[in-house]
Amino acid sequence: MKHALVVAGTHSGAGKTTATLALLAALHDRAMIVQPFKVGPDYLDPGYHNLFSGGRKSRNLDSFLLSEDYIRASFFRNTHRADVAVVEGVMGMFDGRSAENAEGSTAHLAKILGLPVVLVVDASGAAQSAGATVLGFKQFDPAAGLAGVIFNRVSGPRHYEYLRNSVRPEWGIEVLGYFPDDAEVRIPERHLGLTSALENPLSHSFFDRLKRISDTLDLERLLAISRFERRVPAQEPAGEVCSWSGPGEERRSKVRIGVAYDEAFSFYYEDNFDLLRDQGAELVFFSPLYGNALPENIDALYVGGGFPEMFAPKLSRNLSMIESLQKFAAEKHLIYAECGGLIYLAERFRDRDGHVFGMAGILPGEVEMTPSLQSFGYKELEANADTFLFSRGDKLRSHEFHYSRWLPHGQLSEPPYRFSGGAEGYWSFPVLASYQHLHFGSSPLLAGRFVESALNLKAGCEKSLVE
Repeated sequence: MKHALVVAGTHSGAGKTTATLALLAALHDRAMIVQPFKVGPDYLDPGYHNLFSGGRKSRNLDSFLLSEDYIRASFFRNTHRADVAVVEGVMGMFDGRSAENAEGSTAHLAKILGLPVVLVVDASGAAQSAGATVLGFKQFDPAAGLAGVIFNRVSGPRHYEYLRNSVRPEWGIEVLGYFPDDAEVRIPERHLGLTSALENPLSHSFFDRLKRISDTLDLERLLAISRFERRVPAQEPAGEVCSWSGPGEERRSKVRIGVAYDEAFSFYYEDNFDLLRDQGAELVFFSPLYGNALPENIDALYVGGGFPEMFAPKLSRNLSMIESLQKFAAEKHLIYAECGGLIYLAERFRDRDGHVFGMAGILPGEVEMTPSLQSFGYKELEANADTFLFSRGDKLRSHEFHYSRWLPHGQLSEPPYRFSGGAEGYWSFPVLASYQHLHFGSSPLLAGRFVESALNLKAGCEKSLVE
């Protein structure tokens, strides 16, 4: 890898995603191999990165969910054979897990990896004041490595000249160009943020306009300040954090895990797939929206998050898929579901207008959409049960973000997760479901436990999983 940089913003909505996509497109257009990353637990931005990265999947780097060693291992492994790494930040540059410190922030991640930061500044309605903003970010934490600035929502070349002159040479910050104010280069949003890339794959005109706005960037300067060997690179981990299999290495498949993946279910950490494969799983992707049944000969099921609430009528009408799921559960195959997966596995779903749709009927009760956010943010969890994924007492970290709530009925066992202020989730062999999103890289046991549990069950060792 020759170049690497972090794209930060002054605040949420400053234009980080637009800048990142424009850079990925421009660098890929130069025949450079680009590897994208996303700071934090976001699933939506990586989906758009994948449209511009020439086939290389974007990865999440989250300093709350993951250890610094894991972050470095993932970064170095995924930049193998890449020419340039582009890391999109989260929120404002110094906004992290809490108001008291920058843990989990873009700046924190940049320091972990020793990468230069390019700051995106929303310059609409600003001139000299834009320079004051840039200097303030530089001085707030000089160790954060702010090396360049891109101005966004600029009205034209004359406006840009004012902005460029507001950044003094002695500050050591390169002005790398600007993006014009173009309302057509904006991705539609909804209650969880952007629409997903699978739902909104972007038009040809979007790609063309994005390419045009990148013409106002100085890529030569950007590549000069992001030369990886010119900076002090992060120390590569001395030992193996995970037993990653290299590209092209043959893996012996122990079990086949079906993965729900379509417009309704696309919230997965790409590393989770790698870690499962590394433990011997063959992943078989299928669509609950369009498929007629689960894939044949699968041993377990992984139903991630997404937007099933937007596709409830279609999911409800796909009775052959629902029947296949119910048969799979009745035959005691393992099912792991997160957030949107929990919605789909419930008996019913009620939308905001009061319309009720039948779902898979595997979890007792109804899920209803709510007018306000039910939970958002990181969680420190303690496992409250022995399951196929973890053991009672295990300490885990997760992220949660949803505008719905599950209203169970009947006699249920204790929720599988306990945290400060409550407990959450459903566990009744063979189904584990909750609103918690887990990154399997947060614990070396998660992926292996999932695969080995499916393997034991396949071998007829159900007793060890039920007790």
